[in-house]
Parts: sequence; C-alpha cells; structure tokens
Amino acid sequence: PDFIAKLQIALKECYETEYWLELFVKSDILNKETGVTLYNQCGAIRRILIASVNTAKENAK
Repeated sequence: PDFIAKLQIALKECYETEYWLELFVKSDILNKETGVTLYNQCGAIRRILIASVNTAKENAK
C-alpha cells in the first residue's frame, strides 16, 4: 500500500508537470520545441507510472 501511494503521488506530480509545461509554452516562457520534447518525455514517464500502479495493485491482491 505504501509503495502504491508513492507511485500515485509521483503520477499526480507528473500530471502537474504536464500542466506547467503547457502553461510555460503558452506564456512564451519556454519555447515550443523544448516544451514539446519535455511534454513527450513526461508522457512516457506518466505511462510507466500508470502501468506500475496497475501492476502493483494487481500484485497486492
């Protein structure tokens, strides 16, 4: 349960990072090319975290 909670916190932070990246690009704080690259990397991490949460929940049963 503690491990799953930590993964869920990391997933929440990943979603928040995606939000900020979008905001920075829209506000011209971050150039679009860099923003897209970082957003895509964050998306890959998000997918890994989602799979990890699902696997951990399944194994906890």
